[in-house]
Amino acid sequence: MKYEDFWYLSKIGFLDQVEPPASSDVLKCIKHSTYNRHDIIRTPDAPQHELCFIKEGSVRLYTINEQGKQFTYSLLGPGSTFGKIKYFSLSCDDVYVEAIEPTHFCAIDEKAFLTLSEKYPILLHKALEALSERLHEREQRLKYMALENSREKIIHILQTLYDRYNSPSENQNYYTIAFPITQQELANMVGVSRESVSIVFTELANEGLIRFPKRKQIDVHYSLVNNDPNPPYIQALYTNSSYPKPFN
Repeated sequence: MKYEDFWYLSKIGFLDQVEPPASSDVLKCIKHSTYNRHDIIRTPDAPQHELCFIKEGSVRLYTINEQGKQFTYSLLGPGSTFGKIKYFSLSCDDVYVEAIEPTHFCAIDEKAFLTLSEKYPILLHKALEALSERLHEREQRLKYMALENSREKIIHILQTLYDRYNSPSENQNYYTIAFPITQQELANMVGVSRESVSIVFTELANEGLIRFPKRKQIDVHYSLVNNDPNPPYIQALYTNSSYPKPFN
């Protein structure tokens, strides 16, 4: 395999640790698409049976209720996978997929993926890993969404984004969330008003737990992600969970 092929595959998180010839055969079957900011990539009334891998950019998956209010299920950046094939769906049932910024992703259709999975079982294993991760994320979201405290919900979202997209900052006490997040987007995820998010952000900033170096960038203090900032009754939610407590 050529060096540029290895480099390309390294940008597809789904194919991490998938060795040739499986990875090279997948590369032959994928198709490429690019989208501009706010382009609608998928809609509930036109589902696509395929797996999509984000190479560059970011997308959000959301629904719209009868009153026209949006609720964001997930924010996905480089290396993430979404889509739907015969046996399972990765967050793509009855949702809109919108590009948050200029986005480049590749996709493999259901038939090609299932054919390759018969030849290379590791591909199905990787798909099940992605499904398990997404179900775990959804379980944690449901636990936090059941709470009434907006602060705790927002901290959970920030921790989740940090876990996926953190990068070092110039100040060693902070980590940058390398994802273009806005207050409105957080409001759509948490199910509160933008004003409520603004109030919580002000509180967290005054406590030194977050800062805003530039537009759409959030830096989080190490104590917010390396220690559990939540009260004991929130921490107790994980006591009987089969999953490890996040951000230990």
